[in-house]
Amino acid sequence: MLLIRRILQKILRPFFIWLADQLSAAPKRDMVFKSLTSLYECIVTKNSRGIIININPATDNFIVFSDQHKGTKTFDDDFLNNEINYLAALKYYQQQQFSFINLGDTEELWECKPDKVIAAYESTLKAEAVFQAGDKYYRTFGNHDLLWKNKLDVMLYLRKIFTMPLPVHEGIVLRMQIDDLNTVDVFLTHGHQGDKMSDNNALSTWIIAHVWAPIQRFLQINTNSPANDFALRNKHNHLMYEWSRENKNIFLVTGHTHKPVFASGKYAEKAAHKIDTAEGPGDIKPTYFNAGCCCFNDGDITGIEIANGSFRLIKWHSTNNVPERIILEEREITALVKDLV
Repeated sequence: MLLIRRILQKILRPFFIWLADQLSAAPKRDMVFKSLTSLYECIVTKNSRGIIININPATDNFIVFSDQHKGTKTFDDDFLNNEINYLAALKYYQQQQFSFINLGDTEELWECKPDKVIAAYESTLKAEAVFQAGDKYYRTFGNHDLLWKNKLDVMLYLRKIFTMPLPVHEGIVLRMQIDDLNTVDVFLTHGHQGDKMSDNNALSTWIIAHVWAPIQRFLQINTNSPANDFALRNKHNHLMYEWSRENKNIFLVTGHTHKPVFASGKYAEKAAHKIDTAEGPGDIKPTYFNAGCCCFNDGDITGIEIANGSFRLIKWHSTNNVPERIILEEREITALVKDLV
């Protein structure tokens, strides 16, 4: 069987790599814009594909984590070294009574079978499920856990750990009343919008989840371009920023690229947190945030806090095996809103 698999990999892998490259070419501006606009409008006008949550930014606290890419605890599991920081973070936010928004690519289902991932990370998934008790757990799907778009698959694989039904949205809108005149939306979605392979109709997404993913696992194909290609992920972040700056009274929060961004890099001193734009620093609008990921190879995880009237880019890392939380960037929401105009 192993010999047959190697022969098939040698014969078929070049074709499927070529096919994946054709379908996952660099993001196109019109496709990204059209997809983001369609999703946002469906949520706010039709109450479909996602939910609106009315919040008080001074008292309602959220942590946003994305891109864990949980595998099966083998040597190629991107999340394996990050689990200790992730569990410490979940315990902290649960004790602080935060709501948890899990922004997609939570499980690596292109490379691993869902039942194997769930068995390997049962305790971690149960730590996530704790947030359900206070109605403080929200999920969106990403391109690598697109399977969770299907309610039957969610029920089949996750019912032993999570209380059903477990809604897995495409997007979430946190609606904030800033003052008597201003309402601002925080629009959260994984960020793969515009991807030809993962952002299409129900039939194509079913094919990706149930046909393409098993083929990729069998042939051992890795097409996670945004995480590995700096130029592509930078372009993707740039397009997300451009969309957000062209839409009034919206903050956009995504993941997908594995590159953390705070307020479009407007206030950042570190180059790693900036988006390259043709605008001068004074012209950049603080409309775009990226949670980064929970699978950095040094064990660190990053996320976005929306809490105590502020946005924060945070990092959890370990010193002498003791996890700790660090605030990398912080800005009051009222100050951000003033800089939107």
